[in-house]
Amino acid sequence: MGWATKKSKRWELSQLKWTFMSILLFIPHIHPFVMMSQAAKSKVRSWYALAWVLLLGEVGLLYSFYAFWGSLSQGMLLTIVGFLSSYIVGNGLLLRQAKPYLQRLELGEVRPLTWIGSVGKQRRLELAQAAMETPQTFVSKLLYFKKEINNRNIQQHIDIIVRLFHLLEKRDVQEAEKFLVRHGTVVNVLREYDELENTRLHNQVTLDSKLKLERVLAQAASAIEQDVTNLIKLRLLDVSAESEVYIQTLKNRDLLKD
Repeated sequence: MGWATKKSKRWELSQLKWTFMSILLFIPHIHPFVMMSQAAKSKVRSWYALAWVLLLGEVGLLYSFYAFWGSLSQGMLLTIVGFLSSYIVGNGLLLRQAKPYLQRLELGEVRPLTWIGSVGKQRRLELAQAAMETPQTFVSKLLYFKKEINNRNIQQHIDIIVRLFHLLEKRDVQEAEKFLVRHGTVVNVLREYDELENTRLHNQVTLDSKLKLERVLAQAASAIEQDVTNLIKLRLLDVSAESEVYIQTLKNRDLLKD
C-alpha cells in the first residue's frame, strides 16, 4: 500500500520520477513541462494553466539573463532571485500536487478520466451533488473509502463492486446510471464504517456495528454480481433473438441454405 493510494509505493515512486528529476535538475528548470505532462495525464485544467504561467515566467527570466548578462546590476540580482524563487515555487507546487495526481492516476486505471477544473473544486462539487451521483463520483468515493478503511475484506468487496460497475458501464451507460440508483447506498454504508473506524473505540457496540456493516457490504457485493449477471444474460438473449431473425431473413432470401 502506498502513501496516497492503494497501489504499491514502487508504483507511486515510478509515477513521480519526473517530479524528483525536476527537483534534482537545478539547471535547466523543467518543472513547467513536468506539470504540463501531469495535467494532461490527470486531466486537470488548473494545473495545465498554471504550467503555462510558470513556463512564461521561465521565458521571462531567460530574456532577463540575456539582457543583464555580464553586469552586476540590480536587474541581474533580481533575475537571480527570480530564478531561485521559480525553482522553489515550481517544484513546491509539483510536490503539493503529487497526492491528488497519484489518486487521479489510480482512478484512471479503473475508468476513463474526464477533464475537471481543479481537484478541490471537483471534490466540493461532488459533495454538493451527493444526491446526484455520477459514475465518476461513485467510483471516486469507492476508491477513497478503499484507501481509508483498513478492513481487508471490505477492500476486496470494493474491488468487486468497482470491477463489476466498470464492466457494466462499458456495456451500457444507461444501465450503469440505473445501477447507481439501485446500489448507491453502498457509499453510505462505507462512510458509516469509516466513521466507526475513526472513533477508535473498541467496545462491543462499535464492534457489533462494524460486523453488521461488513455483512451488509458482503451481501451487497453478492447482489451486485447477480444484478450484473442478470443484465448480461438479458443482453445475450436480445442478441440471440436478433441473430435468429437475421439468419431466418437470410434463409427467406435464399442467401443461406439449411
